[in-house]
Amino acid sequence: MKFNNRENRCISFEGQELWISRSVTVLAVLIFVVGEQKLENAYVPLGKRGIALPDEVGKWGLPGGYLDFDETAGGAVQREIWEELGLNVLALHKVHGFVGQLDQPYSVFSEPRRRQNVTLRFPLMFVMADGTILPELNPQVGEDEVAEARWFGLREAMEMELAFEHQRIMEDCLAGYFSDQGVLLK
Repeated sequence: MKFNNRENRCISFEGQELWISRSVTVLAVLIFVVGEQKLENAYVPLGKRGIALPDEVGKWGLPGGYLDFDETAGGAVQREIWEELGLNVLALHKVHGFVGQLDQPYSVFSEPRRRQNVTLRFPLMFVMADGTILPELNPQVGEDEVAEARWFGLREAMEMELAFEHQRIMEDCLAGYFSDQGVLLK
């Protein structure tokens, strides 16, 4: 997959670090269910934040990043999943059951205390047949950005202290968006 991704630009001004290129991020709440729709059959791919990142280094987190000027929000979430996990969501969408939207976010979160001001959240769930093996994770960025990518049981991931409180965001998506779509993992 090829994307036209631009670097973040940062300047120092009066002792402060200012990010001037992008302020909107996308976040994929990516869940895979293998077989019966139960919590113990649900898995989430997480990336361990590398040393080149400005915050939460060494913590596990959901795939996400900045929206470029020349891409849609849906294009950005697909690109971030590809870059950070090596998963082609369009190809997976063709093969497995899918709950979610790739073109519009479910929720818009704004809290201008961090480097971004607005985060567009995309809850995405793939429902796979019983016995299906989870796809291989193969980050397309350097280890300084994503040190490692691994599958975790959803229950385990929600009990971890993830970067940027991603465990809370997963809980919100399960109780809100996925519940509204009729997906209840018990």
